Amino acid sequence: MAVVVDPLPEMSLYLKAPENYGLNLSYVIDTHIHADHLSGAKALADLTGAELVMHQLSPLQVSFTPVTDGDRLVLGTVEVNIWHTPGHTPEYISLVVTDRRRGPEPWCVLTGHTLMVGDAGRPDLLPGDGSLALYHSLFDRLAALPDYVEIYPGAYAGST
Repeated sequence: MAVVVDPLPEMSLYLKAPENYGLNLSYVIDTHIHADHLSGAKALADLTGAELVMHQLSPLQVSFTPVTDGDRLVLGTVEVNIWHTPGHTPEYISLVVTDRRRGPEPWCVLTGHTLMVGDAGRPDLLPGDGSLALYHSLFDRLAALPDYVEIYPGAYAGST
């Protein structure tokens, strides 16, 4: 089983990588509605038969599997825990990954644009002010992770 997170429209890599390892693409996850690029998530899910996964607050008008804080996706020995980390957008999710072969504790977290290298996601892209929500997502959730958890930001500073 394999997962693709926040795919761009060019899909050749997303199709070749699972095939090269003898895996089936099970899930395509969009962490949020992207304002800075076109998402290839829906097209990739349609092409492969994988489930398109987004937070239940997503305003998309397409069919997707809704998730909320605390939901889990299981891929063999790997578990993806959904954390609702709003601020950049109201429906934003981060993915806390545990590989039970390594142990019972989380191994890494994919933060997408909630946390970037040297920066955080802009809270002003949508109506309203996501600043307080972003603060809580960054400091009450992500910064509270143990030091051994690897943090993977989704972009470089200033990219969104």
